[in-house]
Amino acid sequence: MQQRIELLERRLARERAARHEAEALLEGKARALWEKNRELQAQAESQEALIASRTEELRRARDEAVAASSAKSAFLANMSHEIRTPLTSIIGFGELLLEGRSELVDPQEALQTIVHQGRHLLEIINDILDLSKIETESVELEEIEVSLPALLREVQALAGLRAREKELLFEVKALTPVPARLRADPVRIKQILLNFCSNAVRFTEQGAVRVLVSHDAAAAQLRISVNDTGIGMTPEQCARLFRPFTQADASTTRRFGGTGLGLHISRELALLMQGRIELSSEPGQGSSFTLVLPVRDAGPLLAPAAFALLDSSGRGAAPVRIEVPALTGRVLLAEDGIDNQRLLSLFLRRAGLEVDIADNGRAAVEAAMATDYDLVLMDVQMPEMDGMAATALLKTAGCPTPVVALTANVMKHDVQRYLGVGCVDVLAKPVERQRFYAVVAQHLRKPPARLSADDEMELELQALFAEFRRELPQRLAEIEAALAGGEGQRELLVRLVHTLKGSAGSYGHPELTHICAEIEAALRTGDDAVAQLCCETLRATVQEALRQED
Repeated sequence: MQQRIELLERRLARERAARHEAEALLEGKARALWEKNRELQAQAESQEALIASRTEELRRARDEAVAASSAKSAFLANMSHEIRTPLTSIIGFGELLLEGRSELVDPQEALQTIVHQGRHLLEIINDILDLSKIETESVELEEIEVSLPALLREVQALAGLRAREKELLFEVKALTPVPARLRADPVRIKQILLNFCSNAVRFTEQGAVRVLVSHDAAAAQLRISVNDTGIGMTPEQCARLFRPFTQADASTTRRFGGTGLGLHISRELALLMQGRIELSSEPGQGSSFTLVLPVRDAGPLLAPAAFALLDSSGRGAAPVRIEVPALTGRVLLAEDGIDNQRLLSLFLRRAGLEVDIADNGRAAVEAAMATDYDLVLMDVQMPEMDGMAATALLKTAGCPTPVVALTANVMKHDVQRYLGVGCVDVLAKPVERQRFYAVVAQHLRKPPARLSADDEMELELQALFAEFRRELPQRLAEIEAALAGGEGQRELLVRLVHTLKGSAGSYGHPELTHICAEIEAALRTGDDAVAQLCCETLRATVQEALRQED
């Protein structure tokens, strides 16, 4: 009996142990299941959050796409309006002139309207092309030495004319000592500033537009602000302003016109130049747009008073007294433009150098192979044979004379091309005399002896500058006659424009160089309409320059 009881107790003990083990296992499974359930719940919550986030992103992307599509649709509608409106005037007045309906329209007024509206179309086309370049990352910047007063003088000449038409005060001032020169892309800086000025004049009915320049030496920054007394903007309008295809609001577009591209393009160009644009504005109190650019190696500074004298005169830049190096040697100047032949040969002779002149590339090769020159100054674009072909031929033939390229085209890829064919250096047109002498002295095979000042040269330069200005009306007449001559005069027209482009800047008229470059580019692409418009601008600019000289 006792034995059976012990057996039962052992069996019960085993059953209890098994039950405890089963309970423990069940408890472990339950805990694992609970933890797994919690993990799954966390994953579900995470997935829900992710789905919500993605849904929100998709919603935002959809809204942005809809907004972009709406903005582009509005832009296209506005562009249609902006293009068709001037075309209506151009075609309408053109037809009236062709019909000889002088009783209906004053011919001079009609022509002025056609030119004005044509320029407006050109601005639209340029904006569209720049936007395309920015979006495809194909904008190429140049970095050359720029005269800050000369650059702002061009801005003043172009933007000041529009301001005067609205009877607005337009002025350019330096607030602090500013660099006389800087290394930058002058075309893009002018593009930004002219956009600022154009907007300022457009949105200002009375008061003033002021261009204020300052230099922060500690931050190595140049600040150029365009301030106006116009309609101003709210913070919400300012926030929208730099988006492509967008203006402050739709009413702005209807009231003042414009494509809504200029400020977006300006901001992108500023960023490409490692700069930025700042904006401050208040409704009814006007706006201030500021271009901030880095300035490395600022060099000599101009006091505000000296800057004002250089900038406000509106005259062609007078020759600046500099030290003329005393050099020895014989130089071949290969240049087809008579103005540059006179000016550069004067520079060279006053430094003590003998000068021979070749007026085309073929003549330059023949002269350089026949004479042991110490330096060749080679214009890039010449008749018979261009400067690069001539240089390559000389180097292939083993000519040891160093060749320095003379050109207005100094983009990086251009400079690399000149150096690639054998040039030792490049001098940009318009020629800056101090750098001209430095480059000539550096590459002459005979070193400079000493430096000397030369008053007689300054008098000769004054006479050359005056002669150039006296000849401007005749040159303009020749260009206009060749333009009116049609296709048969195309080659002559290109030559006349190219010659003026190459010399005007060196004689203190960089704005004429810029306009001639636009005419030449239009002629080479067969865009006669743009060439005609630019010739009208050239005439007005020449007349303004001569008027200011009187």
